[in-house]
Amino acid sequence: MRKKLLYLLSVIVLVTGLNLGAITINAAETTQRVTITDKGSHYEVILNFKGEKSHEKIGKEYGSQILKSVPQYEALVDSYLAEITSNDEVYSLMLQRVNDIIPQVDKDYVDEIKGIASNFTGKNDNVRGDGKLSTEEIFLMNLCPDVVRPSQCCAAGVYGDKSENKDNISMRILDWHAGSENQLARIQSVVTYKNSKKSICTIGYLGYMGCISAFNDNKVFGAILDSHTGEPYTSQEKRSYPFDLRHALENYTTLNGVAAYLKSPVRNYTYGHLIFLSDAEVTRVLENNISGKENSLREVRAEKSGLNDGISWDIKNAIGCVNSFILKGNLDNHSDNPSNTNRFYGMKKVLKEQGEKVTFDNMKAVASYYQGEEPGPQIEGDLYNTSTQQIMVFEPAKNRYEVFFRPVSGDLPKVPVFEKISVLF
Repeated sequence: MRKKLLYLLSVIVLVTGLNLGAITINAAETTQRVTITDKGSHYEVILNFKGEKSHEKIGKEYGSQILKSVPQYEALVDSYLAEITSNDEVYSLMLQRVNDIIPQVDKDYVDEIKGIASNFTGKNDNVRGDGKLSTEEIFLMNLCPDVVRPSQCCAAGVYGDKSENKDNISMRILDWHAGSENQLARIQSVVTYKNSKKSICTIGYLGYMGCISAFNDNKVFGAILDSHTGEPYTSQEKRSYPFDLRHALENYTTLNGVAAYLKSPVRNYTYGHLIFLSDAEVTRVLENNISGKENSLREVRAEKSGLNDGISWDIKNAIGCVNSFILKGNLDNHSDNPSNTNRFYGMKKVLKEQGEKVTFDNMKAVASYYQGEEPGPQIEGDLYNTSTQQIMVFEPAKNRYEVFFRPVSGDLPKVPVFEKISVLF
């Protein structure tokens, strides 16, 4: 009798243990890894990768949450892609470029994008302007800076004796094609990637997994700027610089470490570009001229760096950039481009007008600079201009980040309204 009771008790314990195990597994499976909060001007997103090895799983959940937050997301992004590709021939060419670059993108990032795409109705059908998003179209959205030339941006920073409290204070302006229906403004986002080792925050767009503008938990900030060299385009065996910027911010703790990774000759990209880099103490500009000619430098520019003939920067403890290379010995794609020369002149002018010591509000004034009654075209020298999508002003030492988001209406206010961004690491 005693043996029977012991047997029954052991069976009960075993069954109970199995049931508890099942409950535990189910709880793990239902853990919410993605949250999206509508903040009015943008969406606040948290992607929690801690304890989750499958990046595709996170991507799938992210795509599902995007559709819940923005049900018209597919139509918005598809119409934007249709505009920037202009016709079916260009569309096919862009997809070909995308497929050339994908093998060089980190596998985890590719898996995330595949996970996002699994939620959409286009699947494997690539049809331009059909209101649906295919997997390749989501990759096109994510590799847009590598296959299309949509951007004209600028950035500046002050530090040391030029800064009111000697902390580095910087600004970055993103100028992209808004879309005929202001599509991009409808999906603006601030995304926090909570990683086990190193977390980052990106300011960009829902579903975009690279770094347009971003900072990590070591307070290193990086942002991309296009810089055209006139070289013939090729995408074969080329890498994506926004995704390599993400990799660098997720794996390196210093500004110099991020710069060294991105300027390495083993990493070849489709377009020449700048990486604007800031930390708590200084600002630098990586000039990444990948043309391979004698006058193609991949070097970091500092305030005291030598510049090409006819180009000057005479503001101590400060640095600025537009869409051009100006380092001594680098290709001069600056001097004959009025959009670059006029904005560079305007940047120096408005920085000097702020006085000997620049405050956070002074830097907002720099980023808000235009000459007429309202923001005009870049070629007139306006930093805040008709193409402006986002403006970031930040002081890393104090974890202070403020952003102007282009209004959904498309109507730019005469004075951009900045919002404080929470650091959610």
